[in-house]
Amino acid sequence: MSTMLLTASGEKHGLIRTVANSVPDTGFKHMEPKWREQAKKMREEDHKTVRARYLNKVGNHERLTKPYCRWAGDPIHTYHLIPGNVYELPMGFVNEINNKKDIQRSDRVDVDTDKISTKDSEVEGVHQLVPVSF
Repeated sequence: MSTMLLTASGEKHGLIRTVANSVPDTGFKHMEPKWREQAKKMREEDHKTVRARYLNKVGNHERLTKPYCRWAGDPIHTYHLIPGNVYELPMGFVNEINNKKDIQRSDRVDVDTDKISTKDSEVEGVHQLVPVSF
């Protein structure tokens, strides 16, 4: 797992906090056997640690602070990421960040046409984790 790092100015980043989860791990007992095995494999894949560089499309001054807990019984990890730095992160966290799309709300005026958009649409997310070792 990633450890807490410090910048030259003293800003903490990386894995900054871990809290125990109050939800017990049931081991997927409530699932049918075929789904239980698939869920166990997914959990193993999500727990794999990978190295990734954090990029923010808004700029290098922006940060991402986000708690992460994908499975029942897992501890709740809070990550604080600074653009341009490389972190060791669980693959599930990387997938969650990279697969998140932002929603552009309706009733927004298009700058070029002065027309009002009447429906919500997905736009590319601001945060991205690019592979270093996966």
